[in-house]
Amino acid sequence: MSDPSLKPPASNQPLQPPKQMAPAGSVGGLQLPATAPQKLNSNGPTASGSATGNPRNKCALKPGHSLMNWIRLCNSGADLSGNGGRVVPVSRTELARHNKVDDAWMAIRGRVFNVTRYMDFHPGGVDELMRGVGRDATKLFDEVHAWVNYPQLLGKCYVGPLKENETKPAKDTPQIANVILKPPPPEIVPRFDWIQQRSELTLIFYTRSLANPGLVVRRKDLQQLSIRVLVQHNWHSFDFQLTNSVEWPPKVAKIGSETGKIELVLVKQEAEPWPTYGTHVSNRLDSSRLHEETFEYEVVCCKDFNTDSFELSLQSVGQDVLMVLPVGYHVDIEVPLEGRVIQRSYTPVDQSYLRLENNLSSSSECLHFLIKRYPNGPVSTHLQKLQSRSRVHWSVPRGSFQLSDLTAHRNILLLAAGSGLTPILSLIQPILKRNTNRIESLKLLYFNKTTEDIWLKEKLNELHTHDERFSCTNYLSQSEDNPQRISLELLTPMFQKNHPERCTYVLICGPSGFNTAAVDILSQLDVSVNQIHVFRG
Repeated sequence: MSDPSLKPPASNQPLQPPKQMAPAGSVGGLQLPATAPQKLNSNGPTASGSATGNPRNKCALKPGHSLMNWIRLCNSGADLSGNGGRVVPVSRTELARHNKVDDAWMAIRGRVFNVTRYMDFHPGGVDELMRGVGRDATKLFDEVHAWVNYPQLLGKCYVGPLKENETKPAKDTPQIANVILKPPPPEIVPRFDWIQQRSELTLIFYTRSLANPGLVVRRKDLQQLSIRVLVQHNWHSFDFQLTNSVEWPPKVAKIGSETGKIELVLVKQEAEPWPTYGTHVSNRLDSSRLHEETFEYEVVCCKDFNTDSFELSLQSVGQDVLMVLPVGYHVDIEVPLEGRVIQRSYTPVDQSYLRLENNLSSSSECLHFLIKRYPNGPVSTHLQKLQSRSRVHWSVPRGSFQLSDLTAHRNILLLAAGSGLTPILSLIQPILKRNTNRIESLKLLYFNKTTEDIWLKEKLNELHTHDERFSCTNYLSQSEDNPQRISLELLTPMFQKNHPERCTYVLICGPSGFNTAAVDILSQLDVSVNQIHVFRG
C-alpha cells in the first residue's frame, strides 16, 4: 500500500545529482546494499532519475514497506535520525559526506533529514530519492513533491538545522561524529531477586544506576504473572508461576529513577511464609516484533481541565495490566477515523499534578493524561468525547530519553511550550531527588499564548516553595503588557561562562517550530549538541 498523495508530478528538467567518481564495482558512483530493490540507472536513455524516464512512475515496494509500515516504524521508538534523539546542527560539508544509499542525509528548507531508513519506503524508488542525497534538495523537492508534508513524513528522521554559514572553524565536526558514531553502551540484562514478609511477596529487578527502565505487568491468573522490563530499548520478559495466590493489583509498583531498581510488592491471599516464590522463565524479546503490539484500555474519567484542555484517566480492560513508563517516554494512542487508524503521542502525568477523585488517586493501574484539545485535531476531539467505559488502544512505551545523560550536570534548563509541558513534568522529581552529583538549579521556562493557557501554575509554584532549587517562569506571546517569545536575548544570561548557575544541559519540548527555534538559539550560544535533548512525539 502506498499513499497517492506522495505521487510526484511530471518534470521536464529535473535537478541532477552532483557528479561523483564511481569506484570499481559500483553503479553510477553509489554503493547499493545487496537488499536494495532497485538499481541506479544514471546511464539510461533519459535524465529523469526514474527507470522509465517518467518521474510520475512509482516503483513496486517490497512487502512490508507501505506508507502504513513506515508510520509504524516511525512510531516504534527506533532511532531513525541516528543521533539518539539529539538535534545536531549540520554544515554543508558534513551533509555532503552522507551521500550513499546506506548513509543518506538530505536538506529541505534548512532542515537536514537522515533518509537512510526511508530508502525502501520511497514510492519513487531509490534512484529518485538518491538525487537529493548529500545536498540541499529543496529545489528538487519543490519540483516534484511540493505539496507533501515532509516534516510529518520525515519528522523522526530529523538530524538538525542546516548551517548556512561556516564562519567559525569546524571545531564541532568531531563532536557531531562522536554523537553519531558513539558505540552503544553494554547491554543491561535485568537481574531478578525476591524477598518476603508473612503477608507480602516482593519481586525485585536490578538494572543499573540511571538506566531509566520501564515496566509492564500482566495478570494471567492469581498465580501467574507476565512481567516485562524495558531497558535500553530492549524488552526482557519474566513469566512467573507463583507458589500460591496473590491479590491484584500489586500493592506497590516502584522504579527507583536513580538506582534503576524495580520493586513489585504483592499481597498474599493467605498470610503465611512461602518455601519459595515459585518458578519463572526469562527471555530477551525481539523488540522489533513488539512495534505493532497494542494495549486495550478503557475510560475511567474524562473531565475538563480548563477552557481547551481535559484530564483523561484510563485503566486496562479487565484491570489486568499495570504499566510504568520510563521517565520522559510516551505512548501512541490510536483513534479510528473514516476507516483508518491515526495516532498521537501522549506522556502520562503523575497523579500528584491532577485533581483526581479518591478512587482514582489510589489506583495503581490507572494512567492519567492532560490533553490539549485542538479545534481541528481529530485525536484530541475524539478522546474528549469518550464516555466512561469507552475503549482505546495504545502502543508499548516509546522514547529515546536517557536519564544518564544528566548525570554530570547540576544546572539544568527546561524549555516547554503549551502541552509540551507533560514530558517535562516527568523529569522534575527524578532530577530534584537525585543524590549523586546533587542538582543545584532546575529552571523551567514555560511559554504560552495567554494566562488562561498556562497549565498547573499553582502546582509548579508549590514545587518552588518546597524546593527552591526549582523555579518556573511563564512567558506569554499575547500578553498586553510585555509579549515575549523564546529568543537569544532571553536565553543568553543563562549561558554566561562565569555565571555560577550557568546551565549546562537543556531539555526541550513543544511544537516543532518552537523546538527548532530553541535549538537554533542554543547553537548561537555555543551549546554543544551533547548538552541538548529534544522530546519528539
